[in-house]
Amino acid sequence: MRGFPELLLRLTLLCLGIAIGTGAVELFLRVSGPPKDVREFRGLHVLRPDRPWLYGLRPGSEGTVNGPSGEIPYRVNADGFRDRLYARPKPPGVYRVVVIGDSIAFGYGVEQEQGFTERLEALLAELAPEARVEVLNMGIGGYNPYLEAAFLRDVGITYEPDLVIVQFCINDLNDPTLHFDHHTRERLGAFPDAAYPDPSRRRVAFRAPSGMERLCRKSLVCSRFYEALLARSARKFDLAEERASAVPVEFSIGPEWDWLESLYVEMAAVSAQAGSRFAVLAFPHPGATTSPERAPVQERLAEMGREHGWTTLDPLPAFRQKAAVTRLFIDWWHPTPVAHEIAARSVLEQLACAGLLPPEAKRLCPPQDR
Repeated sequence: MRGFPELLLRLTLLCLGIAIGTGAVELFLRVSGPPKDVREFRGLHVLRPDRPWLYGLRPGSEGTVNGPSGEIPYRVNADGFRDRLYARPKPPGVYRVVVIGDSIAFGYGVEQEQGFTERLEALLAELAPEARVEVLNMGIGGYNPYLEAAFLRDVGITYEPDLVIVQFCINDLNDPTLHFDHHTRERLGAFPDAAYPDPSRRRVAFRAPSGMERLCRKSLVCSRFYEALLARSARKFDLAEERASAVPVEFSIGPEWDWLESLYVEMAAVSAQAGSRFAVLAFPHPGATTSPERAPVQERLAEMGREHGWTTLDPLPAFRQKAAVTRLFIDWWHPTPVAHEIAARSVLEQLACAGLLPPEAKRLCPPQDR
């Protein structure tokens, strides 16, 4: 029995040492700030259960991620966008384009000034300065049409757009669990079934965090350790899931397309009620750019636009012209700076030809397309 008090003392000292060490590491992490890696990208996002769009970009936040050409900085303005600030109400004489979309519009993997929204505005300022066109980048990583529609209703329209462009990505038709998790894994909310193209194929049901998990998230030491465990356990599955989520849903009927169409109809109606025109940007996926075959996704989106009376912007032909001579994508979805530039120039011409820009910009439509 004599050894029991000694053992208890050693255990007490051990626990005290662990507590002091953990406290010191916690203090160091809080003083030194977040790590400069891909995880910091998640620090740009904030859960917003009080809003119908559920999560968005944290106003004033900054982050970095390793891109193909080095470390890419991200800065979110005070209104919650990766863009400069724009006046509200809209200044007189300004033609305003609001672009709603996901990480492609956001500009994942490229500098802010290299994104297609920034390039579109810069090209208009250079080629038709008298038109006074502003192009607002409201892209938010991980968004799909359900969240885009909610964001347009609640926020986008308040910027008084003359034109709303919603950017389509092929993964809009797939189970978005992976994309939601990539941005919000630590605080994933109860996303409703309506946020899923086909709820019957939803991979992960929402599970509210336990009391221990909520307590862990208050500590940087615990949350970082928890993240590391998640990353390690999920690493062997992530690649397969990412590939699966990138496989195009190229059939022209089914619940995914019905879901997409209903949300685009809703966004078009919201835009019209606000006195704005509406267009869909059918951003191509890598497989479509390198194939000479027909493009069912682009064809279905164009058909949808003709049926409901909105313009479908399609940069796929311009992408196919360059696919053999330059790299257009940094991964399965995200375009390189070159591809952003190609998209901006293609969209500019198509907008001008469709009469979706001020009259001063009509001359930007190539003569053969007028």
